[in-house]
Amino acid sequence: MTSTSGTRARVLAAVRSAPEPVTIEDLAADLDIHPNTVRFHAGALEGEGLVSQGRQPTGGKGRPRTLIYPTERGARSGRRNYELLSTVLLAQLAAASERPADVARAAGKSWGTSLAARPNHDGRSAAQVLDDFLADMSFEPDRETRQKPGQILLRNCPFRELVDTHQELVCSLHSGLLEGLVSDRPETVELIPFHSTTSCLVRLCPSM
Repeated sequence: MTSTSGTRARVLAAVRSAPEPVTIEDLAADLDIHPNTVRFHAGALEGEGLVSQGRQPTGGKGRPRTLIYPTERGARSGRRNYELLSTVLLAQLAAASERPADVARAAGKSWGTSLAARPNHDGRSAAQVLDDFLADMSFEPDRETRQKPGQILLRNCPFRELVDTHQELVCSLHSGLLEGLVSDRPETVELIPFHSTTSCLVRLCPSM
């Protein structure tokens, strides 16, 4: 998914929707912006691998015109709505299973276990594995070094809107995921949802 926005996103959308390669001049006319502005954003989009540029001979003495067309990646870079897909799947899980939270937890653990098997987890502590994963997933982890060791506060929940309607399922999946991530370590992990009004808590403890 592309991170483009504003005018650049409009240029990309116009290129994607065109039935054939489009010229700088045509894009400028369609979008009501200066050709140099289109040229600037087209160059940036080409650098991101979202569009390619070619040349169209004029048939006369004039310079060939620049043609813009989407790359395979660029053609697939439209807006996404994974939240809607997640909402539909969670609603179906809640309706179709007698114990949906257990199913969600098992799914999360299976996912986490597969991630734990990756080579880049070798030689790293369970706390480091959790810290890096939670940061990559935008949970905004904050290690509570001034309190008991092995505690990580989560300042953000990337699934927050889904939690509003399916808290038990989302938190169960998250708990299972964390368990799977440390399934090959001598520690156990516990997720405490809404430990405070602004954060959740992950607690890492030695196995008994």
